[in-house]
Amino acid sequence: MNILQKISYYGVVESAKIAFSMICSGCKRAWDTWRVRNTPIYNNPTSDELDQIESDLRSLGVEIFDYMPSPAAFQEFQAKNYFPEDYLGGRRSVVWTEKLLEHWIAFDRLKLTNFGAGDVYVDVAAASSPWAHSVRKYLGIEAYAIDLGAVGEAYKKLPYYRTENATATCFTAASVKGASLHCAYEMFLGNDDVQFIREVARILAPGGKVVILPLYMHTHYCAYSTREYFGKGYSDPTAKEYVRLDCLGVPSSRKYNAVMFKNRVLDTIVSEGMSYSLLALRNRVELGKDIYCHFILEICR
Repeated sequence: MNILQKISYYGVVESAKIAFSMICSGCKRAWDTWRVRNTPIYNNPTSDELDQIESDLRSLGVEIFDYMPSPAAFQEFQAKNYFPEDYLGGRRSVVWTEKLLEHWIAFDRLKLTNFGAGDVYVDVAAASSPWAHSVRKYLGIEAYAIDLGAVGEAYKKLPYYRTENATATCFTAASVKGASLHCAYEMFLGNDDVQFIREVARILAPGGKVVILPLYMHTHYCAYSTREYFGKGYSDPTAKEYVRLDCLGVPSSRKYNAVMFKNRVLDTIVSEGMSYSLLALRNRVELGKDIYCHFILEICR
């Protein structure tokens, strides 16, 4: 077999492998869709249900602070181009404004512009977000991005993008001045939500703060899994499990009710010698289209 024949042969083989893989993936997706055909589909809380959640929290003695950040300040943040134009599908993406808002709120609440050159900031469960890179580049802060999964191609050569578990980090005790989680805390499986709070107590410096947003809650303790993970033990067994069909890749996304939030999160914060503030974003409409962030949790040392 000459070289041209070999190239042709291996090209056919690789094409066949790709085609077979696509067929298998399609069959699996069809099976998963059929398997969950009678499963309740997850719905976000309505405005009335958010009011009920707030009422339930207050009945437990949890204070909720109104938060109305400046739309002009948010516009100024967006104009600084901390995020590349292709981030999450670009400016036309339905989540573009929401994701920039989450990072800006963390930026604002942590007062990142007041950090010094030696102060440590951590973007927790960052995946391949450019945020830590931008914070280093534009603010001169010692920023890190950590995630349980592999770092994406664009940042994997940067030493400050690290693959590690947020519940057992490499940071030394009392070394982190600030950290934030953007659409991430709800993905912490099992008891990792509690373990993370304990790790925060270890690594957070005196006067330091962690911002978690959005903090996802519902009227009842529940979780959703995408079709390929549903019913396979990823969600807390005490949470009602729903399915989500409009995306893939989510083993479990936890939604606290008031009681479970207090028992699992707030009581742990207090028992670890820290304090907290729970904020409710009150001017979503003024900040842009498709904003869904409502609750914001701050943990302070």
